[in-house]
Amino acid sequence: MKRKQGMYVALAAIGAGLAVTALILRNYSISNSLGGALMGVGAGLCTMGLAQLLTLRSEKKHPEQMKQNEIAMKDERNVAIRRRAKALSGDFLQWVVMAAAWLSIGLDAPLWVSLLAIMIFVFKNIFELFLIVHYQKVM
Repeated sequence: MKRKQGMYVALAAIGAGLAVTALILRNYSISNSLGGALMGVGAGLCTMGLAQLLTLRSEKKHPEQMKQNEIAMKDERNVAIRRRAKALSGDFLQWVVMAAAWLSIGLDAPLWVSLLAIMIFVFKNIFELFLIVHYQKVM
């Protein structure tokens, strides 16, 4: 537990350091994309570290509730519900990517944008077929 806590404190500190670095370097001639990347990564790491620290604190205060949550997460019905939700969200995302491809064509965006969206669509469908075949063999 102490090791996990130390890792999350380090992540939060590194993230805060990256965010502060982005703010300090903003006054110098660094590109906006580099400053934005530093700020984004820093804020993400800091937030993740703090959220995990709060979770560990909650586990210490309410161990019986955390045990109950862990049992519920492994429950067969809840696992099936999460898998179905992920599958439906994947299908929805697939059609959003295709709509973005059509939109990029309509807005005369560079060709690579449209091709990237179409390649993502094709990759998702091929990967889905691969998983179907795999699960048919396994189950």
